[in-house]
Amino acid sequence: MKDDLPFLNQQRLDAIFNNVYSGAVPELHSTVPFEDERLEALARILFAMQHFNYQFRPDATHKLYSLMSKIIKFEQNSEGTTLWLALILAIKELYGFSNKKLVEVMKQVSVRK
Repeated sequence: MKDDLPFLNQQRLDAIFNNVYSGAVPELHSTVPFEDERLEALARILFAMQHFNYQFRPDATHKLYSLMSKIIKFEQNSEGTTLWLALILAIKELYGFSNKKLVEVMKQVSVRK
């Protein structure tokens, strides 16, 4: 399955992470604009996974903090940080990335909110 997923370049990652906060709110999914239908469908899947991770998988989400805080300056004990980590976890799991590959991919993200 992961071979058929859109390649995550900086432009696509930035489009996804520009919506890191609104993406976690299911009612707002339909208002998030993307460059094409395929990327929008991917974003909807990722945001649904983000919402699930945020609501029900805090331990799995927080395990990524030490890994990701090396490349992204997160606030401690912040709801925003948890939303970011929940989305990062969704990407990691959907694409089947190792921690090393996840760091490489996330280094491309230029969005910092």
